[in-house]
Amino acid sequence: MRIDQRCIRQTEAELRRRELALQEAFTQRGRSESAWSAWKVAAERLRSYESPVFELWSDEAREGILQGKGAWRESAILYVDLGPRFFRSGYLRDRLCHLLKQSDLSKQERSGVLKSLLTSLARRPSTGRFCHDCRLAGRWADDEFTTRVREISTHKDRWTGGRARRMLHAIEQDKRKRG
Repeated sequence: MRIDQRCIRQTEAELRRRELALQEAFTQRGRSESAWSAWKVAAERLRSYESPVFELWSDEAREGILQGKGAWRESAILYVDLGPRFFRSGYLRDRLCHLLKQSDLSKQERSGVLKSLLTSLARRPSTGRFCHDCRLAGRWADDEFTTRVREISTHKDRWTGGRARRMLHAIEQDKRKRG
């Protein structure tokens, strides 16, 4: 199973379209019986949408990410990097961060993850819970990454600087734990 950027972006666009249709139907639902039915149909269309991206929730993907089998880990790293926004996308990103933290990543994979985490510092609004990004950073941070996060922590933009300080704190705590 290969999940590429095109697949992730198509899923994001289609779910956004279906969410907007549901929101529109919701505003109209009390006006007539047919509007109520249209709202139900829109809700069912959103709920029933299927995408290969959702395979990242599977037990097979979990094992593939943890063990580095197939393209699962590569797909997980790409998903974290792209930070798509759609219904429940943050929950999936949190899960993938958790699995990547537990994995034995190669140097190239670590580099990709750390690049993604630097990007996440300035991402507004956040995708998923930022604490998962911090935990992942704590696990894989090297000296170069830590120095870069320290530089960003002095950023004048309070959002970015504050997030960098939180990540830096997680990195330092993780180092203390590991001894």
